Amino acid sequence: MSSVLSASPVIEILRCADCGQLDPGPRELCASCYSPRMEPVTVDGDGVLVSWTLVRRPPTRFQADGPYAVAVVDLDCGVRLTGRLASVPFEEADAPPLGARMRVCGGTAGMALFAPADAGR
Repeated sequence: MSSVLSASPVIEILRCADCGQLDPGPRELCASCYSPRMEPVTVDGDGVLVSWTLVRRPPTRFQADGPYAVAVVDLDCGVRLTGRLASVPFEEADAPPLGARMRVCGGTAGMALFAPADAGR
């Protein structure tokens, strides 16, 4: 994933210069019109949690990170993004409920980190 993350709640994704379709990337061709003119754009990192799962036995490449929670968040801009829940160490009881407002709070190794939008306020 080529997304650039920061401490502020914004994230960089791709937009087709021809049809305007947004995409989390990485992608060389637009999934809508097949144009090769994909450009990076910055969008708000807020959204809604639609799913999550706990990875108890991570693949070898991510073994040092485990266990960790993978989350699917529908960003307010209309893009569905997969990332991780930021709570470390993760406990299932700490998981936000489905439908909770989430915010990008950082990133690691090309992976977005999400936390509840009201965390730290």
